[in-house]
Amino acid sequence: MNNHRIYHHRLSYEKPPVPGWKDIRNTTDVHSLYWIMSGEGEFRHETDGVPLHVQTGNLLYLKPGFTLTMTSSTDKPLCIRMLLFDAWDIPYENLNWLKPISVDALTIPFYKPYTLEQSDWLEAQLTRLWSFHGTDPEIRQAEFQYVLVRLIQFMRDTDTSSDPYMKAFQQAKMWIETCYHQPIRLEELAKTYHISVSQLRKMFMKHEGISPKAYLNQVRNEQAKTMLLLTDEPMKAIADACGFADEFHFGKMFRVWNEISPVRFRTMNK
Repeated sequence: MNNHRIYHHRLSYEKPPVPGWKDIRNTTDVHSLYWIMSGEGEFRHETDGVPLHVQTGNLLYLKPGFTLTMTSSTDKPLCIRMLLFDAWDIPYENLNWLKPISVDALTIPFYKPYTLEQSDWLEAQLTRLWSFHGTDPEIRQAEFQYVLVRLIQFMRDTDTSSDPYMKAFQQAKMWIETCYHQPIRLEELAKTYHISVSQLRKMFMKHEGISPKAYLNQVRNEQAKTMLLLTDEPMKAIADACGFADEFHFGKMFRVWNEISPVRFRTMNK
C-alpha cells in the first residue's frame, strides 16, 4: 500500500510586534508553522515548562494538540507569521484510493537552529506560501501543496553542520526541488556546488537511497500527481510545469513510475 499526503491551507496570519505581549496557542486542532520574522521572546510548552528563547530567523512546528505559552520581549518585540494547515494521508491500494486518514504529527522537529543561508531560503519559501496569487483555488492549492512539501522535507532532513559535502548535497537537492521544471545535467549541478559527480551521487545514495536522477524523477512525479489530483490543467501544461519534453514523454514516464496513465489516474480520483 502507498500513501499520497495532502496538505490543505487553513489560515495564515501575522502577529504584530507589540512590546511585551503574552499569549497562548489558541487554535490547537491543526498543524502550525511559526516563523519569527523579527524580535525576541520566550516560548514554553505547558507540559514541561522549560523556556525556549526564540529570535529572528527561527522556525517552529507545532503539531495538533500541542500547547504553548508565548511571551514577547519588551525591547525587541516578536513579530510572527503563522501558517495553519491540515494534513491527510490518502492510501492507494490495488489501483484504488481509500478514505483519507488524518495525520497526527509530522516527522519534523519542534525547533532546530538554522544557518543564515538556510534561514534566507526558509524566508523565501514562507514568503511564497504567504503570498500566493491567482483566482483559481485549485491552482493555488497545488502550488501550496508543492512548496509546503519541499519546506517540510527541508526542516526534516537539513543538517546544520559545516561539512562541505553535506552543504553541497543540500544545495543540489534544494536546486532540484525548486528547479525541477528545467533541464538538469548532473555534471553542471556538481560543478555549481563545487563537488565531484561521483561524490554527489554518493551523498544522494547515502541520504536519499537513490541517485540524483532518480530523485529528480521522484520530485517531478510527485508534482505531476499533485497537479492531476488538485487541478484541471491539460496534460501539456502539466508536462511543461513538471519538466517533461512534451505530453507524450510525460505520459510514458508516468506509466513507468505509477503503472497507470495520467489520464486514468486523474479520472479515477476526481
